[in-house]
Amino acid sequence: QPADSRDEPALRFDDSVPVKTIEIPNPELDGLPEDARFAVSEKITYRLGQEPGAYVVLKIVRKVVKRADTGALACPPAPPAVLEKSYADVSLLAGMLVDKFRYHLPLYRQHQRLEAAGITVSRASLTSWAARAIELLEPIYHAQTGSILTSRVLAMDETPIRAGRKAKGKMRTAYFWPLYGDQHEVSFPYAPSRAKQHAEAILSR
Repeated sequence: QPADSRDEPALRFDDSVPVKTIEIPNPELDGLPEDARFAVSEKITYRLGQEPGAYVVLKIVRKVVKRADTGALACPPAPPAVLEKSYADVSLLAGMLVDKFRYHLPLYRQHQRLEAAGITVSRASLTSWAARAIELLEPIYHAQTGSILTSRVLAMDETPIRAGRKAKGKMRTAYFWPLYGDQHEVSFPYAPSRAKQHAEAILSR
């Protein structure tokens, strides 16, 4: 089969990286006595995950079992991945975005941290994972903003940030326009300035 454009090189890690094994039960074999089945082999899938303060490799084991009554081989499917054809676990994606946007840790520094932990991942993979994960979050953002705009009472403000280069050595000032609704929801629309038309455009969505 032709390689997908999002195919990634194999996950590599050294012996210092902790591996957490997860065995996936097979619902097809529920109620089948132990003497009516025997293990033939197992299929292993690796995903790169993250736990607070540490990286971990999730070793997903799916036993291949041959049924004594039918001779058929049975193996449960691998758990679905958030990103297709990727070994990035949802825990890694969430941690990566929180580190980048909440704690302002750039991806190149996260890449250095992975290398220091003994894990070899390309910088391009981190960039791709971040972009694809953000795409998945966009509908949630739009739905939450739409919900906020239906509030009977709505609070709005503008918060300056540095975004983009104005000149060499100087950053341009842009703005978040936080919206707070009566269901205690918050969203952070972005605009390049604090001009009136930006607030009007956000409120008229």
